[in-house]
Amino acid sequence: MSNFPTSLDTNETLYEVHDALRVRLAEDYNPGDTFITVIGDEETMRRFSDTGIITLTEQCSEPSQRAIAFRYGVRTLTTFEELEILEGFEDVVKPKNITNVTQNVMAAHHNTLKDATIAIERWAGKKGEVGIRPLEGTLEARTNFIRNLALVPKAWFQVNRTVGLVPLTVKFTDLSFRLGTDGSSSVVNWLWDFGDNTGPSITTIEVTDTVPTDATNVLVQDTDGGDVIKTYTKPGIFDVKLTVSNDFGSDTVIIPGLINARIQAPDEAVIDFLPRTGQIFTEGVPTGGPFTTVPKIRSPINTIIDFDIQSGENPNTGRSFAGEELDGNGYAIDPIAIYTWSLADDLSHSNSTSTKASYSIGGIYDLILRVDTQFGAYRITTYEDCIDIVEKYNMWLWLFANSSMTNSYEYGLISESFKTKSTTNLTVGYDDSFLDGANNEEQQKREFKRNNGFAQRGTTPSGLGGAGLLYWASGRGTGDPASSETIEFREYNGFTDTYTTRDSISRPWNWVSMASANNLYFILGGLTTTPDPDTSPTNQVKSTLSLSDLTVTQTTFATTDYKNGADELKENVVTYTSGIPDQGHMSVYRSAWKDNTGYFLRNDGVGTFFRIKSFYKTSGTSSNVFTQIRKLPDMDGPSKLEGILLPLSDGVYFFNNSGSVSAYYPATSVWKSGGPGVNAASFRMLQDSTVIGFDDATNTLVGASDGERNAYLSYDYSNKAFMKFNQSNTTFTKLSPRPDGTQWQACIF
Repeated sequence: MSNFPTSLDTNETLYEVHDALRVRLAEDYNPGDTFITVIGDEETMRRFSDTGIITLTEQCSEPSQRAIAFRYGVRTLTTFEELEILEGFEDVVKPKNITNVTQNVMAAHHNTLKDATIAIERWAGKKGEVGIRPLEGTLEARTNFIRNLALVPKAWFQVNRTVGLVPLTVKFTDLSFRLGTDGSSSVVNWLWDFGDNTGPSITTIEVTDTVPTDATNVLVQDTDGGDVIKTYTKPGIFDVKLTVSNDFGSDTVIIPGLINARIQAPDEAVIDFLPRTGQIFTEGVPTGGPFTTVPKIRSPINTIIDFDIQSGENPNTGRSFAGEELDGNGYAIDPIAIYTWSLADDLSHSNSTSTKASYSIGGIYDLILRVDTQFGAYRITTYEDCIDIVEKYNMWLWLFANSSMTNSYEYGLISESFKTKSTTNLTVGYDDSFLDGANNEEQQKREFKRNNGFAQRGTTPSGLGGAGLLYWASGRGTGDPASSETIEFREYNGFTDTYTTRDSISRPWNWVSMASANNLYFILGGLTTTPDPDTSPTNQVKSTLSLSDLTVTQTTFATTDYKNGADELKENVVTYTSGIPDQGHMSVYRSAWKDNTGYFLRNDGVGTFFRIKSFYKTSGTSSNVFTQIRKLPDMDGPSKLEGILLPLSDGVYFFNNSGSVSAYYPATSVWKSGGPGVNAASFRMLQDSTVIGFDDATNTLVGASDGERNAYLSYDYSNKAFMKFNQSNTTFTKLSPRPDGTQWQACIF
């Protein structure tokens, strides 16, 4: 039943109210009329109630007379009849067309406001109602639902540290909120589970501030809700749970893995290399590690290198070989869970105590291993420069460490970078004192030091253990006869970095050397006896050293062995004063071997620097490729006072410091020359312009060819003047600086 007052429920005060309806007056209304005619569409007229109240309004009369309200008894589609003017309105004329007939209050009504009041009551609700779901029920029910939510606690806390070594003491601070009550209850409980319970039985203890360190397998009831101090005595990663409760309910917060109690990180791992055939392994010191000197391995490219960490206990440390601390039973207290290998190689590496590596580019690499333990500790083991990868083909550059000792430097043709010098020294026993005070001493000594070379033995490249012969003119002491001069030989294995002394050959200096696939040839040069005055003959004995068995055969050139004017080689190009050569008994030679033919250049005149121009080649038969020497057209291009002759795939090329390259093409028997020239910016930019005279065309250099399309040129005046020539596009490229020092020889094999 409604509580609405019946004294207010009358026709005079309660009306049914709808949306306004409007039509127009069709005929004038005159005071006292009981019906009116209207103009309006049928649909609108049907919406007027059968009986009700209408108002006639227009805007032309005085404000107090603009509206008249009537109660009507009959409504047709064109008329309102049985009109009765309502109290308070003046009965005046209303003109047709401009007077609107409207309806807002439709009829006297007794239930609308009463029902509205009842609806309000049902919305507001009755005192004490409690909702069971959010956003449902009366306002009272919803309010009480929220009240119950607000009075249920919300658990939260913070800690002063999360990670540390055992014993790890942590302060837990309660930050729970919504702990209020309704005024009749104030009981709040805090229950902690610190995550280190292992069971099987767990009890609950009460504390106010500190958990006893000897209390194990316990839940902790905090009696005052303040800070709680907990000490972890064993390593682990622990979840922490706090439950807060009162008379209205409880709430629990769990933070997984919050506390990381650790022991010390593992020691560095002891990693073994398991060498394969063709690899050189150097053990670490001390044996079994930990190493003060790490192990090293030298391996060719594209081969497998094996690494392994032994299982069990390392007797040197009492820990595992991976570095883990062990318990009394040999088990890791905090075992390693993740092995991350970083080797900068071409393979992927799994999470394992062993792995493999392979490299396609030569260089010196580090071994890096990171281990992460189960409880989050980690250790990085680094063996620096322990992996030495040798490319299949390399350039070897020898530099003088002092006046007589040299070191080789390995240059990878793929990586285009030098390694540090080798650990093995080569003593070059040569003596140029016999030239002290000689005519043209400076140039003679310069040529004497360049009287050297290299010849590969066999076809095995250096990166796979191939070897070759280094050789040089020994010279002699002051006053010693020319017959005491020799050609010295050292066989060099670049992969093992070892030298083997081979038998020398007696021969005075200034010889020309050329190495075929099978033999090393020495021709021309000085004589063992002093020539007659006003003559400077050359040595006509050809020394042939077999590269397979290192035996030497000697043959003498006959005049018929010189073709097309090559017999001019029988005498040095010199001038004389009192029968003695002004330039010494010498020539300037630059030689190379390509396919089955040797080529060499000689000076065609004399001066401060001899002009290198005359050109020759060897010839022979299929069974003996070198029996004769034939003169060819002189080298094309501008005059060359210094340089080096190198073989490439389509011909032999002469390089010097001008950038202008001359090339002889055997297929067409012609010379061609070209290039940027002395003053071209493109070549000068490759030089070390910080050095005075960097663009001097007489600068000396060493060089080597891969026999295909690349030649490597290293100028003596600066370690920053190191470049590569590409035969395919005839361009020079500046390379990174070579090692600093005085250059001796370079070769590629």
